[in-house]
Parts: sequence; C-alpha cells; structure tokens
Amino acid sequence: MQKTIDEFLPVLAKYWDISVTRLQTYYDELQASQDFLTALNNAIKGVPEFSGVQFRHVNELRVYRSMLYLLTRIVKPEIFVETGVLNGFGSAFILLAMYRNGKGTLYSIDLPSDELRILAQGTTMLPREKSTGWVIPEGLRGRHELLLGPAQLLLPKILAECAPLDVFLHDSDHSYPHMMFELALAWLYLRPKGWLLCDNIEQNSAFTDFVRGVNGERLIISSFDTPERVWKHGMVQKFE
Repeated sequence: MQKTIDEFLPVLAKYWDISVTRLQTYYDELQASQDFLTALNNAIKGVPEFSGVQFRHVNELRVYRSMLYLLTRIVKPEIFVETGVLNGFGSAFILLAMYRNGKGTLYSIDLPSDELRILAQGTTMLPREKSTGWVIPEGLRGRHELLLGPAQLLLPKILAECAPLDVFLHDSDHSYPHMMFELALAWLYLRPKGWLLCDNIEQNSAFTDFVRGVNGERLIISSFDTPERVWKHGMVQKFE
C-alpha cells in the first residue's frame, strides 16, 4: 500500500527539531499548489509513457517528493546539489520550495537515461524526444543548473566550486561503490548542520554503513514498504 507524507509528519518534525504545526503549514501550502500540479499535468499530457496519468493530489507523486519540498522549505538552502534527475519530478518539488523561499540554487548532475548500468537497476528511460528534467515547470527553472555527464567527473568539480553546500541528495547510480563515493565526497563539502539525503537505500547497505562510519543519527522513511514493493529514503545531518 502506498504511504503518504501525512503519517510521517510527527517523526519528521521531531527529527528536524521543528513544531508539527509549522511542518503542517508547509505541507498545507504544498497541497494548495494547484498551479504547480497543473503544470506537471500539462507537461505529461499526450506523452505515451504517461498515458492516462493526471495527478489529482501531490500525494500521488509519493512521500519522497513531498519530503524534498518540506526539507527545502525548512532548511532554506543556498546551495543544494543532487545527482539523478531523469524526468525531473523530484527536482521540481525542490525548485518549488526554493521559489517559495525566495533563495537558493539547485545543481543537478545526471547521466543519459540509456546508460546500461542505470537501466539494470530498474530506472526507466526518458520518453522519446524528451530531455533530462523535462517536466520541471518553466517558471521554476531560473534556480536550476543542470549538468550532464558522469558524477565521477562532475561531482568533485561542482562540490569544490559551490562549497559549502547546505543539502546533498544522492539519487543516481545505486551500486554500493558509487553510493559510497558520492556520500563520502559530499560529506566533506557539507556545512556543519547541513543535510545528506539518499534515495533507494533499500538497494544495499551503503547508506547504513556510511552513517555508522560518520557516527550519525539517521532517519529512514518510505514511499512503499510491502512484499510487492520497497522504496525507502534516508537522511542524516552533519554535526561538527
């Protein structure tokens, strides 16, 4: 059964050290973002891979993306770096929050969606004739910097240029060595009290091993957690 962000608000509020009331206010704001939902629906309308899909509520875009919006509203990052974009739904939620914050830049690194090692992990290819991040509403793109290529080459360069960063999100190649590479490197450039996020932590033990190695206190929430489907997301704050 698909989970919704509502059931995680108390635990997120406690972990983020804010009131549930304040977090609920941001979530209510997201739910009321009808123009945003309309823009996403307009983008996917007529695209064969999304045939018949029209979102009626932000919850239909999963716990993960609402979580990204809420964290961005709370942290109000100047610098947010992510790896993995594909269609751009997650990026759109981050950018909507930045628009509401009136500050911040999202730097995104992504590989072409036809990379064999990415496809082998279950990621689908982009729709035909669509480019990376194609669903991101035009009005939100002003705070977005997209770089295409391997993270092994681009991530060190971006982190060095943008440091210190406020938030880092891994959502690209979910092999154990690559996850550890990204998490360990980003940790070096993350500011004190900055946040490290990791998607698809169910793929292997990389996130758990990394958090244990830095002696962090992790939080894990899930969009799905059933015998049929598991999709989990982890986060940890840097204290030093």
